[in-house]
Amino acid sequence: MPSRGFVLILVAVLLAGLSGQQAIAETKPADTVGYLAAAGSQSLETAFALSDGTLLLGGGATDLSFVPAGVPRVELTGPKPTSADTGRVAFLLHVSGDLQTLLRVVTLPQGTAADVSVIKTTSVPGEATGELYISGLRRGQGKEISDGYYIAKLDGNFVASAPTAVVWCRDVRATGPLKEGQPWDVGGDGKVVYAEGDPYSYDWMAVGRFKADGEPDVVPQWRTHWGQDADGKNVEHAGTLDEFTGSAHRSAIVLKVWGRGDLRSWTEAEYNLPTSDGNGGKKIGKWPFDAMFDGYYDPQTKKTAKVRDDGRGYYGYRWGNTPCAHIGAIVVDRRTNMFYLGGNNKSRLPGGNPDFEPWLVAMDREGGLRWWQRLYSEEAGVSTPDQYIDALAIDYARPADDGGAIVVAARAHGNNVNNLWQGNQVKHPDNPGRGFQDGFTGTHGNMHFSWLGRLTLAEGVLLHATYLAEYGEGANHQDSPFTDPLISHWPHFRAGWPDLNTTRVSPHGLAVDLEGNVYVTARGRRVITTRNAFMEMPSPIRDKGSKGHWSDFVRVYKQDLTGLRYSSILAGKWDWQTGEGYSEVKLRAVLPVEGGLITVGVAPVDKQGMVVGNAMPTSGLTPWLAAERIGESGVIAKLHFE
Repeated sequence: MPSRGFVLILVAVLLAGLSGQQAIAETKPADTVGYLAAAGSQSLETAFALSDGTLLLGGGATDLSFVPAGVPRVELTGPKPTSADTGRVAFLLHVSGDLQTLLRVVTLPQGTAADVSVIKTTSVPGEATGELYISGLRRGQGKEISDGYYIAKLDGNFVASAPTAVVWCRDVRATGPLKEGQPWDVGGDGKVVYAEGDPYSYDWMAVGRFKADGEPDVVPQWRTHWGQDADGKNVEHAGTLDEFTGSAHRSAIVLKVWGRGDLRSWTEAEYNLPTSDGNGGKKIGKWPFDAMFDGYYDPQTKKTAKVRDDGRGYYGYRWGNTPCAHIGAIVVDRRTNMFYLGGNNKSRLPGGNPDFEPWLVAMDREGGLRWWQRLYSEEAGVSTPDQYIDALAIDYARPADDGGAIVVAARAHGNNVNNLWQGNQVKHPDNPGRGFQDGFTGTHGNMHFSWLGRLTLAEGVLLHATYLAEYGEGANHQDSPFTDPLISHWPHFRAGWPDLNTTRVSPHGLAVDLEGNVYVTARGRRVITTRNAFMEMPSPIRDKGSKGHWSDFVRVYKQDLTGLRYSSILAGKWDWQTGEGYSEVKLRAVLPVEGGLITVGVAPVDKQGMVVGNAMPTSGLTPWLAAERIGESGVIAKLHFE
């Protein structure tokens, strides 16, 4: 009779011979997937892990009847946001780590905000939870006082004590993509860096900072300060704080270039300065806006001191038709309180066509410039696609600053040979030589293609990169599969020149775990899903003749961005042959947890307020989650891949 050890080895060998999906099904924990089902409208916008193992889920609702009887509810007192969304309640759900128990519900007063969209803390991931800050939508019309987002500090963190009040709350003016993205972050010192204004407009755009008590902060190395001069007169000062002879009470990075030069060089030497492009080449100009102007900014005249005579910057760009730029993302390293801004601005190409150019700016805690990067080669000439930065995340798996890294989710609208760095163009010696998806392919240029890159915190040196662009429906060259067993039923991006389609990362859909793996939520057309997925997209190799659908998906990339660990869609289950029965799930955010991830979102209704299509598959339902929608319903999924 064989020994028990031999039997165990034999079982392991047999399991290894099964398909990836079969083997994983025998070993990984059950997934939990369900709806918040109640009358009216509910959404889940964010998820946050507390250091005691419990979770916070943020969202908004018109009806909280999904909350079981007996669950404690607390309405926060203190300062409140201003919103015109009178029918909604912004909430925080405190739940057990296994999602089985809804421990308590904390709300803002009805009508003061549409939701809780973002939850942040002063602590570093893996350490005891620090002070909690939240933000969410304020719904008005255009530039009304009720329109934008809010940032608030709570008086408890759910670990030491449950919150009962808002310590301070600030309404932030924001429209368009700034309102939806809510770019802000808090440092280990409790100071909040945030963006406000109207991107790409004639009006206003700026980055500010609140002190830990919620009052406006004075940031010494920023270049615009407001205060009183020596005679007590209210003034705006252009220059660093040590050049201001009066008393300052507020500072900003003003991203309106008419009459200001906050992200421009102020001397000819700085304007001509060659700096590293982060990937073995050079770019000109100490500041990102230098490439848009034919000289440096003179703060005395508030005009450009011309170095060139063609009205354009070194590479042929000039600024676009409106003075305000945009901030797509802000992140603070809580270990050092250094912060990083990801944005872009309108520009004009040499032929006069409109364009958008990206920039990633790194600043120290005093607001001094450390470095900036464009994310493509400027030496190669102008880059004609519109390019954006959508999300940023600190890689806390690496040391602070020296050896540390930041992960960027960017996007290009269109393509040419000089676009965001390709995975096989990365020159750093730590790079494996290729990314999971090296670059753009196909003939569909009028699309939005996403990109992921990891850069060093110290100097902005590019370490790894991959495009994030899913296949178009019926794309060509779909007969050469990947060799990775997880995705061997999918065609390889390097086979031929396959057509891709628009793929966009959610504004809050980027995270990095403590091993450096990169998590995203995004939306694509024929989405590559792994064999261990909770819900797969039909593969054009395995499921010939099948019909896909636009779907939101959650994905985990390996630390070096060369491959996938997990990829799953969430949607109403449809007939793969006819395409009928599909319904949409919009994923808002992703949270790494031990052995897997949590993703949250909303299953919307149609324009008439009706539920359409089939429900998504559900699993492991808890007492407060449902298998069916009633109306617009929040969605949560705890998915395992280990």
